Amino acid sequence: MRKTTRKIDSNRRYDLLIAVIFTHIFLVGCFDANSLIKERRAIAMRDRLEEVDLGKFRVTLPQPSDTVETAEIFFHVFGQVANRDMDEVQESLEKLGPEFRHRLLLAVRQLNIKDIQDPPLTALRNQIADMVNETMPDEPMQSVGFYQFGYSNL
Repeated sequence: MRKTTRKIDSNRRYDLLIAVIFTHIFLVGCFDANSLIKERRAIAMRDRLEEVDLGKFRVTLPQPSDTVETAEIFFHVFGQVANRDMDEVQESLEKLGPEFRHRLLLAVRQLNIKDIQDPPLTALRNQIADMVNETMPDEPMQSVGFYQFGYSNL
């Protein structure tokens, strides 16, 4: 009789151990899909990029000493910032308007004609983005683009 009770007890322990293992396996994978989707959507909405109009500019580039050519560029520029930074950037642009325009003009005048003739305008985009990020806290500018761009030799 004693051997059978020990066998039954060991079977119960074995069954209990299997039940505990399966319970842990199945509970580890449990999650609320709707709350995860809502959380991801909220993050995506905050991180979506918005365009901020940085203004229209007409700049005559400094004339190199070895040529008589004068170059003029005109452009309408925008910056892309995260949606969560939009209000802060617009407030900074309103507050720092004249200083911002002055710094942008100085940054553009540092470029040479070859930088302006580069089709993707990488140097000009980088100069503007760097200048904006130096002017504003937390470097909000993700990228810079142009609504309109023109170049002419005078």
